[in-house]
Amino acid sequence: MTLWLRDETPLRWRDFILATAVISIASLFGFYVVQPLWPSKLPLMFFAGVLIAGYRLGMWPAIFAAILAFLSFNFLFEEPRFTLTFDAEDLFALVTFLIGALLVGGLTGRLSDHARRLKRALADMTSLFEASRDLATAVDPKSAAERVVRSLEANGCRCAIWLIENGTHTMCATSAKAPVLQETEIAALASASPAHDEATAERAVLHMSSGGRSVGVAVVWPRRKTALPDARWMRALLDSAAVAIDRARLIAEIAEARVVAEKEGLRTALLSSLSHDLRTPLSTILASATSLLEYEEKFDAATRRDLLTVIQDESERLNRYLANLLEMTRLESGALQVSRYLVDPREPMSAALRRLERRLSGRNVVRAFPATCEHVNVDPVLLEQVLVNVIENTVAHTPPDARIVARVETAAGRARLAVEDDGNGIPAADLPYVFDKFFRGGGDRRRGSGIGLGLAVARGLVEAFGGSIRATSPLRDGHGTCIEVDLPSHAILGTSE
Repeated sequence: MTLWLRDETPLRWRDFILATAVISIASLFGFYVVQPLWPSKLPLMFFAGVLIAGYRLGMWPAIFAAILAFLSFNFLFEEPRFTLTFDAEDLFALVTFLIGALLVGGLTGRLSDHARRLKRALADMTSLFEASRDLATAVDPKSAAERVVRSLEANGCRCAIWLIENGTHTMCATSAKAPVLQETEIAALASASPAHDEATAERAVLHMSSGGRSVGVAVVWPRRKTALPDARWMRALLDSAAVAIDRARLIAEIAEARVVAEKEGLRTALLSSLSHDLRTPLSTILASATSLLEYEEKFDAATRRDLLTVIQDESERLNRYLANLLEMTRLESGALQVSRYLVDPREPMSAALRRLERRLSGRNVVRAFPATCEHVNVDPVLLEQVLVNVIENTVAHTPPDARIVARVETAAGRARLAVEDDGNGIPAADLPYVFDKFFRGGGDRRRGSGIGLGLAVARGLVEAFGGSIRATSPLRDGHGTCIEVDLPSHAILGTSE
């Protein structure tokens, strides 16, 4: 049986039995040893017993030992012996002995109880600190609940925690041998007021809340032959757990909101790009076609040819935008089918240059092709699309007088297809993002750069071939950019260009 005082110092019958044993030993030792040899030291013998009881057992067992010492001293050593009566002349000595024993036992016991309380408080604070540090690393509500269960198990308890998920209490973590609650009990726990906890000798029901919001409920059972931990300690632990669980949920909500915001940002960027970059060529096509229809007879042959050229250029531009959108959709959905053939890498580079011949008209284009080179195992149509996107990006971001070098190199089992220019280069802040979807850069790079999918599609296609693509800038004297495609190659001799 265990009693609890207001200062939460436990009193057990075992302590009083031990106090009785200490005084009994002191009495026997005094009767057979101290009395024959040093009779004047008998009070000190009993004071020592009371002191030992106070130091080891606490204040109340020490006071009980002091009373037993007084009765034993009177019974064994005061005349008439073996009775509890005493002479009037011995009254002062006996009262003095009793007061001294009570003072020694009480003070020693109080100091011992205080030391034990401090030790227990230090242990509680240490365990709370360790539990809080452990909870601080929890990344989701389930792991936080499991760590609370482990902390309670380390303090001799079994525990089960239910968390509120979508308005209902869901079992989240439990000890291995925790009692199983019925559905009706769980419903009763869930419907109980969060402001009122329940505590009995068999179990404690503690509600968890953070910031005024109910987080869940914990049920704690003591192990056999042990008592529940201090209620304030359990409340502090569960309050820390509630904050950790609420924080983990908030982190998850923030992450989800960030994903939604990013998706919305991409959708907004796409719609903005489509509304501007697709509308521009359509408007040009519509204006040129309308002019031809309404004023065809007033235009000479050169003017009509210029208008038809504008229609062709803008139609091709619009077709490239739509092709990139389609390729990006196929890449992200996993629907892209890649047919592989051994291809001379000079061929898709030459095809890309021919395809963009009119856009490159008037520019200084240099072809740096080797006489022979190894082959690459790719889809030639898709590799040509990659190079078209890279060259178009170079054309869009370089002045008309800039030099463009189309370079092909193969060595040591690798093929490198590069497009270099001597333009203004890419700003250092933009360089890590040039292959991201819908990224068009800042400043001058934003104008005329399309919808920001060309290089993103190029990267997706190159990676589908098992290769890589990178951008380097600046190249020389703070100017120039090189976009390089790196692919595995096979040692098959090609023919000269």
